[in-house]
Amino acid sequence: MSTSASERGERDFWLVRLLDHALRDDLGLRPAHRVRAGLILLALLLLLAVGVPLLLTMVGRRDAALALGVVFVVVLGAGGLVCRGIGEHKGSSVWKSSGYFFGAAAYGATATVSLINGVHRLLAGS
Repeated sequence: MSTSASERGERDFWLVRLLDHALRDDLGLRPAHRVRAGLILLALLLLLAVGVPLLLTMVGRRDAALALGVVFVVVLGAGGLVCRGIGEHKGSSVWKSSGYFFGAAAYGATATVSLINGVHRLLAGS
């Protein structure tokens, strides 16, 4: 992933800066900065993929938790697709990389929601 010279002014978004620091070799960063950026991205991804769906399941009724989890996953996935679409339209790697990040979070959240909310229903036979 490389950000073009015309996109340099658009890199004000913190997520894009973290992605650049974690993935790009030509920034001249020390390895500690790259590792720190990667760990922050990993923590954010885990929060979106595991933490939020897990908190949603703590909501009183199981049906409400399942519905909230599904809505969260759909919104996260749709947001990722919208970001990627804008990136294709504008030719912007910044938008595309953000879209892929949100898409990865949606995949992880899907697995979390299905494991927490769906597997026990499947095993219970209802």
